[in-house]
Amino acid sequence: MTDLRTPKKGRKEKSFYIKTFGCQMNYHDTERMSALMVEQGYTEARSAESADTVIFNTCSIRDKAHHKGVSGLGHFRRVKRENPKIKLGFAGCVAQHDGERVLKSFPFLNFVLGTDNIDVLPEILYRVDQGESPVMAVGFDPSQDYSIETKIIPGKKQAFVNIMKGCDNFCTYCIVPFTRGREKSRRVEEVVADVENLLKQGVNEVMLLGQNVNSYGKSLGGKKAGQTFARLLRELEAMADRLDADGITDPEGKKSKEGKGGKESKPKGLLRLRYTTSNPKDFDESMMEAHRDLRRLVPHLHLPVQSGSPDVLRKMKRYQPIQTYIEKVLRLRELVPGIAISSDMIVGFPTETEADFEMTMDLIEKIRFEGIYAYAYSERPGTKAVELGDTVPEETKKARLHMLQHRQGQIQAEDNCRYQGQVVEVLVEGNSKMDPNILSGRTPHWKIVNFSYGDSISEPNKMISEIAPVKITQTSAFALRGELIEGSK
Repeated sequence: MTDLRTPKKGRKEKSFYIKTFGCQMNYHDTERMSALMVEQGYTEARSAESADTVIFNTCSIRDKAHHKGVSGLGHFRRVKRENPKIKLGFAGCVAQHDGERVLKSFPFLNFVLGTDNIDVLPEILYRVDQGESPVMAVGFDPSQDYSIETKIIPGKKQAFVNIMKGCDNFCTYCIVPFTRGREKSRRVEEVVADVENLLKQGVNEVMLLGQNVNSYGKSLGGKKAGQTFARLLRELEAMADRLDADGITDPEGKKSKEGKGGKESKPKGLLRLRYTTSNPKDFDESMMEAHRDLRRLVPHLHLPVQSGSPDVLRKMKRYQPIQTYIEKVLRLRELVPGIAISSDMIVGFPTETEADFEMTMDLIEKIRFEGIYAYAYSERPGTKAVELGDTVPEETKKARLHMLQHRQGQIQAEDNCRYQGQVVEVLVEGNSKMDPNILSGRTPHWKIVNFSYGDSISEPNKMISEIAPVKITQTSAFALRGELIEGSK
C-alpha cells in the first residue's frame, strides 16, 4: 500500500487552474481541491494556459456536461505537446465512471481523480512530481463513516458544506449512485462544529449540500438517533445565535476586535443559510416548520419534480404522487408566504407522450415556479432508463423544451413585476458578467440582481460578500436591475 505522503511546504511556488462542469456538488469539490492546493503552496492562475497544473472537474449527469468535460481535453493535447511539464488532471463524475476509458483516449493525462478521492489530491500531485504518471484514484471509500472538515480558500465569505454524499434513490435516469456511491451522512454535531469554524473565519453564507438533503441522517439512525435534516438546521441557527450573543460575531458590522494590525472588524456570522437539493418524497412537515421558524434559513426551496405526468414519474422511479407534491407546495406557501420555489424538469423521457408533456405544462401553471432548470432527456450509460429506449425524437424533445422554457419565462417575467420599485437585500457576489461597471448578487429568494452604485462607492470590490440594499428599477424574466440606495456601503 502506498504511503500517503504530502508535498513539503516552502517549495517553489506553482500555479493551478480548475475548470468545473456540472452541479453545485462539483463546484464544492472544486473549492475543496483549490483549498488543498493552496495549502500545498500553489496559487490560483487566471487561465488554464498560464497554470502549471490544470484539472478538469467533470459532470456526467447530463450528456452535454459530460461531452464538454471530455472535449475540453482535446485542446490540451496540443498544449501538452508544447509544454510537456504541465500537469493535467481529470476529476469528477466522468473520471469516476469512465476513468480507464478516458486514459486510453487521452494518454497524456497525468492523473485521474474520482469523486471519493478528493482528499488524496496532495499525494497524487506528489507522486506525479516524482515521475509517476499516470496516477489513477477512482475507488470508493468502503467505510460506513463520513467525516470531513470543510476547506475554503482564505477570505471567502460563502462556503459549500457537504453534509452527506451519495444517493440511495436510483432514479432510472440518474447516474449519481454509480458516480457518488451510496448514501452516507456526517453527524449533526460535526457539521455544526464545522460551520461554526467557518463563521469564525468570516464566512457569512453557507450552502449545505447533498444529493438528497431531506434524507440526511438515515445512515446514522435518523429520527431515533436525533440525526435529521430539520434538527441540523435548527442546531445551526442556535449555534449562530450563540455566536452573536457572545459577541464572537457581529451581524451589524459595528464592533471590532484587536488584531495584529490594530483594530479589525469582527466576522458577521451566519447571514444566510441555504441548501440543495431535495427529493419531494422526503420533504415533510418538520422541514416546512423549519422554513417557518428559522430566520437565517432563506425563503427559497429547490424541490425537483422532473415531470407532471404520473406515468412518467413511475418510470423514472420518482415515487412522489404529483398531487402530493402540489399539496406540499401549497402547505409550505401557507406556512411561509412568499417563499420562492424552483424545480428541475426533464422533457422527452422515454415513452413520454404529448399528453404526458401537457401534464408538465399544466403543473408549471398551477405552481408558478420562481425558476426551473429544464433539460431534454439524454441517455446515460448504466442507468435503467436506457432499457426503455430513447423513444422520443430529438426534434420533439427540442420543441417541448422550447415550449416549456418559453412559458416558464413568461411566468417569471409576470411574477417579477412585483419587485418593481421595491428595496431588496442583495448579497453581492461580484461584477456583472454583462457589464463590469455594475455589481451583481442575489436576494434571499435567489433572484439575480444587477445594480449600479454611482460615485458614492470608490472601491466596489470591497462590497463583495456584503449585503446591500438595492432599489429595483427594471424587471425581466431572469434578472432584476436596480440602484444601490444612496448612503449605504
